[in-house]
Amino acid sequence: MGRGKDLSDSEKGQIVMARRLGRSISETAKLVGCSRSAVVSTYRQWSEEGQTTNRRQGIGRPRLIDARGQRRLSRLVRTDRKATVAQIAENFNHCYGANVSEHTVHRTLLRMGLRSCRPVAVPVLTPVHRRKRLEWARERQNWTLEQWKKVVWSDESRFLLHHVDGQVRVRSLPGEEMAPECTVERRQDGGGSMMLWAMFCWETLGPGIHVDVNLTHATYLNIVADQVHPFMATVFPDGSGLFQQDNAPCHTAHIVQEWFEEHEEEFKVLPR
Repeated sequence: MGRGKDLSDSEKGQIVMARRLGRSISETAKLVGCSRSAVVSTYRQWSEEGQTTNRRQGIGRPRLIDARGQRRLSRLVRTDRKATVAQIAENFNHCYGANVSEHTVHRTLLRMGLRSCRPVAVPVLTPVHRRKRLEWARERQNWTLEQWKKVVWSDESRFLLHHVDGQVRVRSLPGEEMAPECTVERRQDGGGSMMLWAMFCWETLGPGIHVDVNLTHATYLNIVADQVHPFMATVFPDGSGLFQQDNAPCHTAHIVQEWFEEHEEEFKVLPR
């Protein structure tokens, strides 16, 4: 067995028992799956001290950044997620009177799980958007899985064909990808673009439509009539389906709302 791993108490007991029963060093090493020197040292220790212990525990130079230093590093990272390792090391040494290298800081951050990654691009949300989305989620926080299976989700999005990659990186723990300080706002302007509209539900994927023109209320009404209506009738023939859309101007237009009211016996729109 290599020096990177200590023998367990059970393995040491096997070594002692095998040697006491007359097994050779080589036979014992093969039986336990360790080196001959490990057999010799373990049996010698048992013979001289009457017990076996792991001598390597606690050996080695103490880490320059201890548990307290790790908490300080965590606070510095949370203060500025986009700071580089050089900036973090400089702030750490300046604020806490330390003298550690960038390499030490980098290894400590990796050990803490604070890896550098690309920020998640999220749409720009106003305080009103945030409040309405939170209210919407709270109203349905007790919905069952069967209720959510009845919902058909839809949305449209414009994708840029050309954009500038600024190479922005943030440092986050697993599960913090969508934290506000770990995301970057994405503005859909500049360069060529294309718009897609699509829908899906629990059971299956719906159609995806390439919108050649701006999504006006008339264009959206055509999509709803040509795509949403047959999809809902196929997946939810009993009329129990709920169609989801947001508060985009083309969704809330009067002619669109009137169309949904005319077909509310076939499916309903999920309240926004």
